[in-house]
Amino acid sequence: MCRAHRARSAAEIGTILGISHITVNTHIANAKARLGVFKDTALVAAALRNGIIR
Repeated sequence: MCRAHRARSAAEIGTILGISHITVNTHIANAKARLGVFKDTALVAAALRNGIIR
């Protein structure tokens, strides 16, 4: 699997972005609520369907 596409923890994402893992988790929770999903995989699928990510 390509390194750019592997799953990353909130701590890893926080380190990359220079924010805390708590902030990462808050952003993920807000995105799930906005898109009406409960699981991380459903969040990615909804973001793809809605053109938020490609």
